[in-house]
Amino acid sequence: MQDTNPNKLPELVRTARARLTQDYNASAQVFDRFERELQELRQSGERLKESVARELDALAQFEPPAPPAPPPSAEASLEELLSSVQNLMTTTLPEQVFDVLSEESQKSHARAAVFDVRGKAAWGIAARGFGGSLSEKTLHALAIPLNHEGPFRKVFETGSEVQTVAEELKRAKHLIEKFRPAHQAAILLLPIRSAGSVSAILYADMGESGLPLPANTLKILTEFAGAQLDRLMALGGEGPAPESVALEAEPAEPAAEEQEQTAAPDSAEEIPVATATEQVALETTATSAPAVESPAEPAPAPVESGETAAAPAAVAESAPVEAAAQPETGQLSEEEEKVLRDARRFSKLLVSEIELYNKAKVSEGRKNKDLYRRLKSDIERSRQTYEKRFGKTVARQFDCFHEELVRTLAGNDASLLGSDYTGPIV
Repeated sequence: MQDTNPNKLPELVRTARARLTQDYNASAQVFDRFERELQELRQSGERLKESVARELDALAQFEPPAPPAPPPSAEASLEELLSSVQNLMTTTLPEQVFDVLSEESQKSHARAAVFDVRGKAAWGIAARGFGGSLSEKTLHALAIPLNHEGPFRKVFETGSEVQTVAEELKRAKHLIEKFRPAHQAAILLLPIRSAGSVSAILYADMGESGLPLPANTLKILTEFAGAQLDRLMALGGEGPAPESVALEAEPAEPAAEEQEQTAAPDSAEEIPVATATEQVALETTATSAPAVESPAEPAPAPVESGETAAAPAAVAESAPVEAAAQPETGQLSEEEEKVLRDARRFSKLLVSEIELYNKAKVSEGRKNKDLYRRLKSDIERSRQTYEKRFGKTVARQFDCFHEELVRTLAGNDASLLGSDYTGPIV
């Protein structure tokens, strides 16, 4: 046993060494594989790093395109609009209102024409932007009958704006020939409301400019034009428009083309231009023109300085004043009934103005039932204005101003005026 054991030990060592070598070689192969894969990963990482760096460099040098320019607009800026409104509100005669309205509309690049509603027709009275081809005489001879179907009649009857095109105005051939609107271009017709009715119509288009219609600007201007007409009516100093007086004194002769159109009034293709004699007849029957006062109505006293102007456009849109105390049929003449209607309309303008400019006081006054105490100075000043104009007329029998205070300010509840209120003067 002792002889063989020493001989086995070298064998065991060789065997162990062989196994260790084999295991080491196997492990070395694994390590080599891991080394190659790690090297490949490092190379991939380097390539990715270089690629990202290139992308970031390109992104840093990228210049985004400029945002598209907004479409051109003809709408006036707030400063321009305020200036236009101020110009409207400083006019002193109805014809000046129409002239300034057309002038201010042109500042928004629009071609604008104002048609004054007299009788059953709308007559050209002011225009801007049409060039020298549209003379003042030609404009004043243009008349659009309002008893024919069409956009003008729709504006007059509904009191709403109408957007149309030249094709829809083909029956008004004389207007198309003079204005020459672009084919299929938008035409805007806006009502100018005064004393609860449409007293004039604004025509507007953009000619050949291609710009969109400045509808919002034109709507605001027409609303303020109507408000100024109401204010002038409330102040009560204006008589018939000079244009009407001139026509009665010396009738204007329409242009040759318009005379030819007048000769065929029944044409289905066009609306005739009325003659000067017909125009005077229409003016005689006019009921909605704010500039004309009834000859039977007493001349109003001048308004003292400090008296408040009449209500703006919001007043003109409201419904006609309802009669709170209707007289019996046989008691009043036709002229007296007209004076009474005017007194109610005038009262509505005055009271609506108080409400418009004192919204917070009106709201608190209704809650606390002390409207008169809060608005005493405004109410009494408007009462004086009313009395100066209607205090010596048949309207004295009906305190229309008191009725309107109760109806508009107090919502038909007289108690909201408060115990301080003196009540009607009748």
